Amino acid sequence: MWRQFSFKALLTKELSNKSNLMVNLQYRRNSHVVASKMSKYTSELVENKSEERKLLDEENWQRIGDSETVEKFDEFHGISLQRGTTGIFDIEEFVEILNQQKLQDIVVVAVPSQLNYVDYMVITTGKSPKQMTGVAEFVRKLSKRRCLTTDTLPVIEGKNNKDWIALDLGNIALHIFSSKVRKIYDLETLWTCGPDFDDLTIENDMLTSPLNCYTFPSQKSV
Repeated sequence: MWRQFSFKALLTKELSNKSNLMVNLQYRRNSHVVASKMSKYTSELVENKSEERKLLDEENWQRIGDSETVEKFDEFHGISLQRGTTGIFDIEEFVEILNQQKLQDIVVVAVPSQLNYVDYMVITTGKSPKQMTGVAEFVRKLSKRRCLTTDTLPVIEGKNNKDWIALDLGNIALHIFSSKVRKIYDLETLWTCGPDFDDLTIENDMLTSPLNCYTFPSQKSV
């Protein structure tokens, strides 16, 4: 009886050991399969990331450095680079260019030929010193592209002045003012109506006229 019980217990233990061994083997086999799949998945993920990174780098390179795919900015787009017939610029085209540059209150004054100066004086107002300087430099660069070897390249006068900038374009004199200073100098009145109707000229005459009537002692005849 005891022997029979011991044999059953031993058989049960042996079966339990075999069952545990099979479970362990199955677990190891499953773990190996899972590890293999995870390794393959990780490898594919790394490869995909690497490929995405490569494509991104190529895209950035094309966007930043590839001259064939990057569209160049043309600051003279829509503007003719051919010289005008009356000078570097014809007056109608020049006014249109200034309008495109967002200058304000553009006035064109025809200058009498007997003054031997320019054909036209263009007076306009800039919104800010930055815009005034930017437009002046743009006009100069455009003049350089359009001028002939016989033309004189315009020089920017008052480039560091925040209230007034001027360019002599040969047949056109351009004056870009700040709003405040334009009202003070009032070149429109001076060049269209003459000094007799210019308030600033009249004011200066009133201040200097007493001195003009005064005779200095050194100027008296002995």
